[in-house]
Amino acid sequence: MAESRQRIIEHLKRLGEASVSDLSWALGLTSVTVRHHLQDLQRDHIVDDPMPRRRPGPGRPEMLYRLTPLAEVDLPDNYGELCACLVDRLQTSQPFETLRDVFFGAGERLGRANSPTPGVAPKVRAKAVEAFLEGRGYFPSWIHTADGLRLQLANCPYHKLASQTPVVCGFDTALLSGLLGTEVKLEASIAARQPVCTFRVTDDPWV
Repeated sequence: MAESRQRIIEHLKRLGEASVSDLSWALGLTSVTVRHHLQDLQRDHIVDDPMPRRRPGPGRPEMLYRLTPLAEVDLPDNYGELCACLVDRLQTSQPFETLRDVFFGAGERLGRANSPTPGVAPKVRAKAVEAFLEGRGYFPSWIHTADGLRLQLANCPYHKLASQTPVVCGFDTALLSGLLGTEVKLEASIAARQPVCTFRVTDDPWV
């Protein structure tokens, strides 16, 4: 079922628009199956409401289906490969300090741009940071210990790249610093084959 849905999305992407009969003929699926998938895709806002297309001769117009912008999430992308190529190029053409500054600057800028509104309650601020990280696949959790607060990330969204280029971890350090508005120190990382990434937070946002 998932494979047929993906094939319909890809076919619509190639052609721009298609009718049930077009899809049925091109993909070797029954009209009933195609209609079922199109209904599901419309419900998920991946396929737009159909538009009529006049056919030669008498009869009702044929309905054409098109993708919505949300369909992009179901299509292949090569962001990881592009990022790896760019980092490799930077490593071979720039001093380490420049590469480090690039990652730190990018991370801090993104963090500051998504930092919770100043003046909100500390717990609201901490929850907003957690939600931001959760939405990007970091799987965060706050750890209160006797010697301070730590933020743990159970997943690294770019583990392979960070394993090859550890300076990438500086992006996360700066991102968290920008989000929290305080100094953050990396103590452990998945890229270094540790179970989770652990960051010590200087100022406790829960207080």
